[in-house]
Amino acid sequence: MCPPSDIPCVRLIRKQRLLWALALSLSAWPLLAQNGVYSPRFGMGHRPDVTVVQSSNVGPPAVVAEENCFPWRISEARGTTVSAARLKVPPQALREYKGACDAYANNKFDDAEQHARAAIGKFQNYSAAWVLLGLSLEGQQKAQEARDACSHAAAADATYLPAYLCAAEVSSQNQEWKEVVGSADQALSVQSEGVSYPYYYRAKAYLHLNNLAEAQKSALRAIDIDVDHSDPSLYFVLAQIYQREGDTAAAIAQLQQLLNHNPDALQAEMAKQLMAKLQSQQSAK
Repeated sequence: MCPPSDIPCVRLIRKQRLLWALALSLSAWPLLAQNGVYSPRFGMGHRPDVTVVQSSNVGPPAVVAEENCFPWRISEARGTTVSAARLKVPPQALREYKGACDAYANNKFDDAEQHARAAIGKFQNYSAAWVLLGLSLEGQQKAQEARDACSHAAAADATYLPAYLCAAEVSSQNQEWKEVVGSADQALSVQSEGVSYPYYYRAKAYLHLNNLAEAQKSALRAIDIDVDHSDPSLYFVLAQIYQREGDTAAAIAQLQQLLNHNPDALQAEMAKQLMAKLQSQQSAK
């Protein structure tokens, strides 16, 4: 077992777990392909790297570090503006948050839950800790508790974007697609520029709701925002939309885009599997 501070070791362990998960997932792919929709966990398929929270500084640098614990890359998009409540987080709460962050990054969701609850106990309006608690509970498949935690994050700070992404993620994993749209729209009401995740969730939800026009519109908007191609899952969602519309060539093109932009091993294998299926269908015509 790696100590949290040994980041190269932690990343090696996570890579080994990813390959193990990939081997398991391939046996489930035929069922996923039958439904025509593959849904990576944690929104865009990201997991956070282990991040050291600066417990000695309770200003903006610590806030940015807190957000780096989430599966969404949003610290740059949010800029430097933070609420007064988030500037009041005491060092003791930050230390507990660091413990939650380290545990969550290592898939120790029960430990992450305990540390997040301890951080909240030391600062009740700790929005980031409420979000991390929600994600940790979702990782344990405690859906209702996770939803409640996300709601507490929004209640503590109504301008906090991750609170609504948290709610969208929990609803997405529980296939509550109308709720996903609602949470994504709330996220857009907080911040509509520079962040692709609300559009990603809308695209994914509308795909499942069979509103392909809205799904395509949101997916294309998300890709426009993601100028550095940091989120290959967007191409997978758009490929699925085109597949559902019967545009096989466009779907294959999006899967190729995904493969061109450094996906992780699981994303790459799923894209190759779907591409092979679509190419086979295209050849049979």
